[in-house]
Amino acid sequence: MRLHHVILRSILLSTVLFGILSGCSNEEVPEEITVGSTAPDFAIKDIEGKIVILSYFENQPVVLRFFETDCKYCRADTPIINIYFEKYKDRGLKVFYIAANHESKDTVLSFIKDLDVPFPIILDSEAKVADLYNVLLYPQTIMIAPGRKILAIIPGGVGEAELDEMVGPYLQKVSDISQ
Repeated sequence: MRLHHVILRSILLSTVLFGILSGCSNEEVPEEITVGSTAPDFAIKDIEGKIVILSYFENQPVVLRFFETDCKYCRADTPIINIYFEKYKDRGLKVFYIAANHESKDTVLSFIKDLDVPFPIILDSEAKVADLYNVLLYPQTIMIAPGRKILAIIPGGVGEAELDEMVGPYLQKVSDISQ
């Protein structure tokens, strides 16, 4: 009988501890980000101090590129993304580079200058956007269709073929944008 009480107390104590440890956090666990899901909205300042709010670009294709300045893949394909952006920015394409939380402003500014980056760069110093998108490795590219539908989550390098395949169909004609 005594063994039965000890077992019941152990089970009760384990249940209470599990509840305390797992249920008392006020932080929300981010939903899994998958192709086809809605891209989580965020508001954050870019390196120039301008506020970037993803939902402001609801009707445009958006490329989010999570990067590190010393990443060889990030450096290798940035010129490709630069050219693609310059080619299609007048057709609605938005590109945001999001620096890893350990990057300093000076290092990122050097990266921008070295690679002639023409689009906004976000310093995600608290990893809020990276956490929102469950980014665990760099580089990672997330392509988003109008309506904030996630088209692709690509770890590693990205080429023009992937950009064309994913966001190409959503690029508007210049005349469509001015209406």
